[in-house]
Amino acid sequence: MDNPLLVHRLRALVAVFVCGSALFLIHAIDTSGRVVVARTGWVLALVVATYAAAGLATATAAYTFLQRRPERAKRWSNVATAFAIVVIVGFNTGWFLGLAVDDTL
Repeated sequence: MDNPLLVHRLRALVAVFVCGSALFLIHAIDTSGRVVVARTGWVLALVVATYAAAGLATATAAYTFLQRRPERAKRWSNVATAFAIVVIVGFNTGWFLGLAVDDTL
């Protein structure tokens, strides 16, 4: 491969895409008016942690694109991927806990 930074930049780009998709789905579900559990206590903490991880994943992905050394780009793309995993876990936890959509309406 000619450009050793390409793989790390693509991983960072995938992390941003995953986070953006999850945030879009969270917003669409929240505005649908069919959320089963109200946002109180630990539910709010789960939502805030998911949004914070998405923001941090986006920031570290942007920082990955600024790197010129492959070893540093690898480190920051790993961090962006880790935050994207936190977003996926947060979104799936909310889904399985019944925070998603009440289909009985």
